[in-house]
Amino acid sequence: MAVYQSEKEFLRSLKRFNALSSQQYEWHTGISEKEHDCMFGHAIPSEQLYFKKPLDMEGERKVRVCRDCMEKLVFVTIDSDRHSKNLSEHLYRERHPAQKKILKSMPR
Repeated sequence: MAVYQSEKEFLRSLKRFNALSSQQYEWHTGISEKEHDCMFGHAIPSEQLYFKKPLDMEGERKVRVCRDCMEKLVFVTIDSDRHSKNLSEHLYRERHPAQKKILKSMPR
């Protein structure tokens, strides 16, 4: 069951999801070199995209989540209600303010 209609929609929500934690502990993508276990009990085969989050300052301990579980986790946390979506959007915008457009001067 696909939760998001497009990759772009999912990645936008993932950015808002990451805004809920400090930048040091954000979720990152990886391609598995060997088989891993998803935090929710699924296998992550080698050479598959997965998501990982460090649990310590050194990055030695990590949580790993398969793509399907990450989509569901992001949806339930961020996109299942308007308040969560608005709050996470606000936090993301605080962390990543929009760049001002540079106006080109017209030659005189």
